[in-house]
Amino acid sequence: MTNHRSIRDSTELVLTKSSFEGVRPADGDWKSVTNRIVGIFGSNASGKTNLLHAIHFALDAIRKSAAWGEEEKFPYHPFILDSLCAHQTSAYEFDFTLDEIRYEYGFESDVEGVKAEWLATFPEGRRRVLFERSGPEPGAYTFGRFLKGENVRISRMTGPKNLFLSVAAKLNHAEAKRVHRRLTRHIQYAAYSETQQQGRISAIKKWMESDSVRQKAESLLKFADLGISRLAVEDVELSPEMRKMFTTVAEQVFDTFPNARVAKDDFLESFLADQQRKIKFWHKGGDGGKNYVLDIESESSGTVAWLSLAIPAIRAIDNGQVFVVDEIDASLHPRLTAAFISLFRDTEINTKGAQLIFASHDTSLMGHLAGGALGKEDVWFAEKGVDGASEYFPLTDFPVKADHNLERRYLSGRYGAVPAVSWEDLRASLVVGDHE
Repeated sequence: MTNHRSIRDSTELVLTKSSFEGVRPADGDWKSVTNRIVGIFGSNASGKTNLLHAIHFALDAIRKSAAWGEEEKFPYHPFILDSLCAHQTSAYEFDFTLDEIRYEYGFESDVEGVKAEWLATFPEGRRRVLFERSGPEPGAYTFGRFLKGENVRISRMTGPKNLFLSVAAKLNHAEAKRVHRRLTRHIQYAAYSETQQQGRISAIKKWMESDSVRQKAESLLKFADLGISRLAVEDVELSPEMRKMFTTVAEQVFDTFPNARVAKDDFLESFLADQQRKIKFWHKGGDGGKNYVLDIESESSGTVAWLSLAIPAIRAIDNGQVFVVDEIDASLHPRLTAAFISLFRDTEINTKGAQLIFASHDTSLMGHLAGGALGKEDVWFAEKGVDGASEYFPLTDFPVKADHNLERRYLSGRYGAVPAVSWEDLRASLVVGDHE
């Protein structure tokens, strides 16, 4: 990716092992040459979140751009500390596998729309172009002979603010739809925000209609030692006042998205149904083992954070997906965070090769107290230079021995990506002298 927020220069996040070389593994086993976990560490404002946001933005464009034809501007997030970048395109690319075949998809865009787009595959170890796009015009496409379908017709229906992949998938182009589904459904993004968390909780309410999901949720909560013995989803009756308030909120939300694909009445009905469904938690009290039932609103932020991350993570593991988490350690104890990460490392739990990408400030995850949650292949660093541009590099760029304390060496500055903090300078700037 290039020219996105604090990312000025081309950068990449690599999930293959440092020992892997070549275009594909000799035996075709991608699981053996890819890492299950990548954790990104760095000081505040180093660019950790921006790297994950670039992934999220690109996936959002792939998912939604077929409906962006009427928009005035294409979403654009250039590096703003260099005047030249505001006049340059941003670039995004995914290198992934589909049915054990390597694919490469990417696009370049600016505020006016899509300036370039490409899709290639490597079925026999050599790059095979399926299509290339060099501009917004219908004539700016080159299609490879292996991309079957009504390519020219679809290109004529693709506007400057639409990705060809998005439009083709919407029109049921077979190959485009396969690639589109792989990217938009295979990679799940979980930001730490109230809106994102509430969205995951709403999804959990639906998933818990399955007994197996509910049992897994109970097991995860018991494991976390949160004092919860049971949970369930129940329907509650909304008072007329609450129903009126939620209806007003839903109408405001709907009106914010004029291009919504659902009818307003259907949206309101779905929204109100979600508000009526409540997750209930059973806690054992100290008075003879009596159970106390609490709503999710009465639970701690740590309980809600654990539930809202652990259940989607288990689903990602069950489906062999990529789970991307910003601020993974927010509201979680370090040992819980380490346990969460270890779910992806455990080969008996993670049988389908699911992967976890996360950003964190918690350096203890590199240490021995975390139970070996992270190894040298799992750690990346984000560092912002004096020019405000972020750089990203893996721990494997440094000599690492088995007996090294990664956390201690990182905090001592051996790998960079730590803030240059001067207590003396801070104190001197805050202490008011007698002469003032």
